[in-house]
This record gives sequence, structure tokens and C-alpha cells, in this order.
Amino acid sequence: MKILKTLSLFLLSGICLNAQEKSGVPFDPSIRHGVLTNGITYYIKHNEEPKERASFYFAQNVGSVLEKESQRGLAHFLEHMAFNGLEHFPQKKMLEYLEKNGIKFGSEINAFTSFDETVYNISKVPVTNEKLLDSTLLVLHDWSGSLSLTEQEIDAERGVINEEWRTRNTPGFRVSEKVWTEGVMQGSVYAERMPIGLMDVVNNFKYDELRDYYKRWYRPDQQAVIVTGDIDVDAMESKIKKVFSSIPLKKDLPERKDFDVSLDGDINFIASLDKEIGSTSIEFIVRNKAKKRKGYDYLDHEILKNVVSYILNNRYKEQTVKKDCPALSVRYSCSNFIRPLDILGLYIQPKTDKEPESFEFALTELLRFVRHGATEGELQRAKLSIKNSSLSYLKNKDKISSDRYAQQIYEHFFIRNPLPDVTREVNYTVDHLETITNADILAYMRTIYKEEDIVIALKGSSEHTHPAKDEFIKRFKKVNAQELSPYTDTTDDQPLIAADLKEQPVVKTTEITGLDARRYTLGNGAKIIVYPTPHDKDRIYMQAYSPGGSSLLDRDLLPSADVATYIASQSGLGSFDKIALEKKLAGTDTSLELSIDELAESLSGNSTKSDIEVLFQKIYLSFEAPRFDREAYDLAMESFTKNLEQRQKYKKSILQDSMSLALTAHHARTLVFNRGFLDRIAFEKLENIYTDRFRGIDDFTFVFVGDIDEAQLLKLAQKYIGNIKPDKRTEKYVDHHYGPAEGKTALRVVEAMETPQATVNMIFKGKMAYSFEHRLKVGMVGQLLQKACHDVIREEEGGSYGVGARAVLNDIPEAQYTISVGFDCNPDMVDRLVKVVYDQVDKLSDTIDTEDFKEVKESMIKARKEAVNTNSYWMNVLTSHVFYGRDILTLDDYIHAVNAITPAAIKKTAGLMRKNADVVEGVLVPQN
Repeated sequence: MKILKTLSLFLLSGICLNAQEKSGVPFDPSIRHGVLTNGITYYIKHNEEPKERASFYFAQNVGSVLEKESQRGLAHFLEHMAFNGLEHFPQKKMLEYLEKNGIKFGSEINAFTSFDETVYNISKVPVTNEKLLDSTLLVLHDWSGSLSLTEQEIDAERGVINEEWRTRNTPGFRVSEKVWTEGVMQGSVYAERMPIGLMDVVNNFKYDELRDYYKRWYRPDQQAVIVTGDIDVDAMESKIKKVFSSIPLKKDLPERKDFDVSLDGDINFIASLDKEIGSTSIEFIVRNKAKKRKGYDYLDHEILKNVVSYILNNRYKEQTVKKDCPALSVRYSCSNFIRPLDILGLYIQPKTDKEPESFEFALTELLRFVRHGATEGELQRAKLSIKNSSLSYLKNKDKISSDRYAQQIYEHFFIRNPLPDVTREVNYTVDHLETITNADILAYMRTIYKEEDIVIALKGSSEHTHPAKDEFIKRFKKVNAQELSPYTDTTDDQPLIAADLKEQPVVKTTEITGLDARRYTLGNGAKIIVYPTPHDKDRIYMQAYSPGGSSLLDRDLLPSADVATYIASQSGLGSFDKIALEKKLAGTDTSLELSIDELAESLSGNSTKSDIEVLFQKIYLSFEAPRFDREAYDLAMESFTKNLEQRQKYKKSILQDSMSLALTAHHARTLVFNRGFLDRIAFEKLENIYTDRFRGIDDFTFVFVGDIDEAQLLKLAQKYIGNIKPDKRTEKYVDHHYGPAEGKTALRVVEAMETPQATVNMIFKGKMAYSFEHRLKVGMVGQLLQKACHDVIREEEGGSYGVGARAVLNDIPEAQYTISVGFDCNPDMVDRLVKVVYDQVDKLSDTIDTEDFKEVKESMIKARKEAVNTNSYWMNVLTSHVFYGRDILTLDDYIHAVNAITPAAIKKTAGLMRKNADVVEGVLVPQN
């Protein structure tokens, strides 16, 4: 369950109106909404993404900020208790009932608590089951005011909350929390009400403290019921009124007041240091009281904020790639941090020993923007990018998920921001963008930047010496006092590809059996597979594959091969460096990534329909004109070094490295990210490795899936892929036979820790003949093991916040199954919980719980019915068939195969997996 909610900004816009008509933003007419007599607000929206599914959200305008001192952490604790006993679903019956219907806890049943808000959700509920819909509404009814809150369940949950705190109390969180509580939120009650709370309170509160919070704040006038999905709106409204109207609103309840934050005008410097932090970062934050904007003023402000963010972040990106820049990266943002507080923030990663210089650089560029604003070129690129992104969103509005709509609705319920329908909001965004001038930008920056109410935070290792407050204050005053010239923007008008490319012939066309897809072979030997689908409007996806990969390279080249495609991506394409390329392609929406994996070279990318030619141009240049710039290499190596510094302090990475080596029996080709790995990377080798692996288009197969005009796409493939040189070589990967030692390998890593915590990773590997049926059975074993471990380790023992378990069967490079189980836990419980895992694996070969087995089947079938309406599913089906020769199955084939599997078959499979497995058992424990 998420504790701190990160609000994702959706497209904010409206309708195109003249100024005199701007009296208010019309509410989305497709959303039925109202308020019951007891104060409960409801929202209902019909939406068919995904089909035959509905999502139910229960939003409460309450959170940790409403706690008393004796209740710190109880808002979050109460959220947990909502899954541990309701009036109509005692104990765990609610979860058991929903999971039997294929709805998974965690991914589809969840909740979060933040300072001001608590939100529960039950997502992707099958709407064809009327009883299930009624029962889901009954769950929301009970969440409103009918939690059981039994003493037994409360005591059982204390351990789970402790383990959640233990899992989340990382070095990164600790240093950030100090900045938040002592700096950003200083002068407000929020600083004393972090949602996770105090473990002393969690462990010792009296039962009535929790019940008191529940009775005071879980009440109809602060609650909203939200249903989005493939439902009859009239019928759902009738159900909501019937179920929720009877909930009483008690009298003499306390006012749900808003909280303020006091600003003292000071410059607050915070050195937030921790011995487990590896690298240094700097934050510069300007605090401003949040303004309650309404209607078009809110929309205009959000659009302008997005324009500024686009320009400033691209400006920082352009500067930080330069060799003499003291910062590795700078990120700008302006956001609402807590309800009463907006912040302007610069987040700086300095180069080694360049903390003051990087701070001065970042602040200088911010001040340059505050005083002079954007260049005309920057402003036009920002407008074009946001406009095209908005229009693409509009084209694909039928694919907006019900969960996303629900999120937009509960944000509206909490802060009363405008909520127009998608068409009106996009039209307004596009129209209003054209009116924005540099004068608007300058006026906006004057409202958010000032020389007071500042937080300067340095986050780093307590084992290193860092510059003091005086140095940063001196630089702050220096930058604010100096004259700054306007920014100089450079662009390159030459074409992306200068050569006059001609379409090359298609020499062979074949049908893909089982799908309305075709394979085209071009004159140079490249294979193009095209599958038009209706699932995403205006979106085309691509994957390409050529066998071989790094398995064909000498061992000493492996580190360089591991980073070669990244260095190339940071260098640009053709005659354009990375920044010039981004400026050239501003306003287009494409992505392309290349990779040299162990067994193959691959490409993956996507594009809007209108920008598909740009994607093909990138593919062409990636083969024919890749770049390897020394400055990009140097910058990447410094970034890798910073990452290594951080990783060396991250205790879990030590266990991860030990596991990697054990899982390959310390094979000489196993890569571990350490100093030796970085020392073996050589700039001189990168281009040769890249060119060798991406030489010969005739060994590549490209798969395109999505909203495709097949004739147009084929012509572009003929023009661009058709002109990439062949090599007349057919490669196969080499199986280097990685695998763990026979039997059991036990690893115990002991490290000093600020927060004592154990981490358990257990891997079982063994050989098994590959077939679709075997793959299904192995997957079922994993799901049954996940449920069993969760029930015992989290629910019965209270030993971990969450347990992950899965099992997969692969046939590449050889047929082999893998069972993986992982969790963090109380160090005192390690041996007992490790034994639980072995016991549950063994138990599956003897006993299969009938209800659990049914639940797993329901979940698998439900997930597959949802997946078949997505492009990602069909891309996986096609690539599995084309690249690896796996069969294409219909949905009915899949359902039949799942239903045909029996408990006896699962017991047999589980027994073979346990018997034949080599095991790596990794445990990280604190010193002493």
C-alpha cells in the first residue's frame, strides 16, 4: 500500500472560448455526480477501457494531518485495517471473496494514505457478475463506517506496519525526510505528521485511539464513491443511492479544517547526511503559499507551468552535457508539495567535489530565465511539443483507462480543480498555447521566484566533508546580485538524412498463420512483419531482433558491450549530437532504444502515426550513422562512477552481486557492477562492438503492431530499412551454460545498518522440457506459492510487509524453470521465515488448496481476457512466434488449456520442480 502519493498530472485544458465567455469550466457531462443527503459524494462514468470491467474507488478527504500526537501513524494503520475485517466480511473474507473472482490484492485491490487523503480501490471488477458488483459496493459501504477493528486483528497488524516502516526507511528516505520535515514543511503541522507515523505509537497505542480516529474522520461528509467502467450509469446510480444513503452522518463531529504553513522569510540550510548514502545531491527550494485557483485561471496556470518546465529542463539538459559544466544533471520542477504549499525546486547532481560550483551554475541559469525568459525558438518548440502530445492524447481518448479516469475524479473531489471532458480540455490547451508570450513567462516566474523562504539542502554521506552553509549563501547572494545576459539558443537546419534514399523492392510476402499479419522480405534480406490492430489509436509499436548478442563476444569486451548502445544514444545520430537532435525533432513523438543482450541484438520503439517516418529515420541512422562522442562517453563514465558510489553504500546490492555470481557458479563471463567493471570499459572498443553487433540488416526481423496504414508503413520500410546494408551472415547465439552449483548454495551477507533489516532472496532452478502446458503449470505453481507465502509470512507471522514469489519456464537458451521468492523481514525471524518458504514449496507437491487453485485459474483467465485488447500482448505473441517459434493460441485455446489443468497435475509439477532444483539461498542480515 502506497504511503506517500505522487500525484501524476493529467492533461489540463478546457474549451475554446472568448475571454468574455470564461465564466467557468464546464464539468465533464459524461460523469454523473451528486451528493446524498448524508453528505456522501458520488461520481459515475461509463468507460470501456478495459471492456467488461469496472473500477471502484473510495476517496476520503482525511489523512495523517488530522491525527493527534497520540495517534501518529494511525491514519495509515487504519487503512491497513480496512482489509482485516468488515461488518459484512469478517476477518479476511473480503479479500478471499474478491480474489476468488480473479481480482488480485496488490495490483487490483489496494489503498494509499497521504497527509490529507486516503483512497481505496478495487479495480478491473468483471461487470458480467451482478452479484460481484453488488458485493464490491458493499465493501465500499463497510469502509465508510463499518470496520470491525477487533483487538486481535489490530495486534496482528502491528508487526506488518513495523515491517513496512523497516522496508521504507531506506537511506534515501531518511535524508529526504529530514529535508521535508525540517525545511520544506517547517512551520506547519505537516512536519510532525509523516503518514508512516512513529513506531512507538504503532506498537503501543490503545485500541480506542484507533477507533477514535475512525469515528471522528471516517464519515459521509468527507467521502466519495467513484465508479468508472463498462457499466450502466443509471443502474449504478440507483445501486449507490440504495447502498450508501442509509449511512448516518453523526452529530457534533469536529470540523475538517484546512491547515496552513507559516513562512518566515529565512534562508534555511540543511545538511542531511547519512553514512549509508553514497553520492551527494543538492536541492534548492523556494516555498510559496498555495493559491486556490479556480476555473480557467487554474487551467491557464497549469499550461504555462508545463511550458516553463519544458523549456527550463531542456535548457539544463543542453548545458549539463558540456564538458566544463560542474553538474552532471539538474532538474527543475514547480509543484504543490502539500495542500497549503507550492514549491519551486532545483534538484542537482554535482560532479565530484563540485558542490558549490554546481549550485551556482543551476541557480545562475534559473535566474537567467527569471530575468529574460525564453528565446522565441525555445517557446515555439515547447508549444509544439505540448500541442502534439495533447492532440495524440485526444486521438487515443477511447483507450484512457477507467483507473485513470477515477484518479482524475478523486483529485477533483479533493481540491475542486476543473474537470472538463477530454475533447474540450485538449481543444482549450491547443488554443491557449498560441496566446502564451514571453511576457507571460516573465510574469509567471516573478510569482514563484523570490530571495526569501528558501531551503538549500545538501544530501550526502556523513563520512565525507562537505561545504558549509556559508559557502552556499555566498554563492546565492552572488548570483542574485550579478548581471546576466539572455540565453543563446542554437539550432541546426540541415536535414536529418541528406542522402536521397529510394524505395527498395519487396522480394517475398507470406502470411502469418493464425493472425491477419504479414511477413515482407526486402531486397537486402531484412524481414518486416506488420500487424494492424484497433487497440491504440495513433500509436505504432516496433520490436526487432537478431540472434547472437554478447554471447559471441570475447570476455574482455563484455563491459564495453554492456554500455555501447547507451553511449551511442547519448551521442546523437548522424550529424546531430544529442541536444541538436532533440531540438531538430521537437514536437515529434517517437522513441527508439537499441540493446546488446546476452543472446541477441534488439531494437524497441514506438511512434505516433503521424511521426512514423521519424522512427524509420532513427532506425536507418542507428545502423548507418551511429555516433560515439568522447564528451558523451566522459559524461557517462562520470555518471556511472556516481552510481557506483551510491551502489556501494546500498546494502542490498552486496547481496544482489553475491546472488548473481552464485547463480552462474562464478562463471568467468558473469558481470558485476563494480570498479573493475568500469575499468574494463574502453571508448576505443565501443564503436567496433556496436558496429559488429548491428552489422547486417539481413539478420534482423522487425515487428510492427498498432494503428498501422500497412501500405504507408511498408513504403517507409522499403525506403529506410531497405537501404541499410546487408552482411550476408546468419548468426546464432552461443549457450555458455550459466547455472548455479548443484544442490544448495547458501549465502549469508552481514552488513552494518542504520535500520536493522534482513533481506531474503531464494532461487530454485532446474531443467524441464518446454511446452505451453508445462509453462502454464509452472506459472500456476508460482502463483500458488505467492499466495501461500503471503498468507503465512505476512498475515500469520507478521514478519514482512510484502512477499514476492513467481515461477517461470523458459526455452531460451535451454528449457529451464526458475522459482524466485524474495522479501524483507525482521532479522530475528529470518531462519523461521526461510523455513516457511521451503515448507510451502514442499507442501505444493502434497496438497493443493481447492479454493486457492480455483482463484489462480480465475485470475489467469481474467488477466488474459483483459490482455487480448492491448498491443503489448499482441507484440509479445508475435515476437514469441517469429523470434522463438512458439505457437499462436486463441483466447479460447488459452482458457481451455488453463481449465484442463488439474490439482494432481500441479502437485506432480511442483514435486518435480522441488526435486530437480538447484537452490541459491541468499540472506542479508545486519551486523550484531
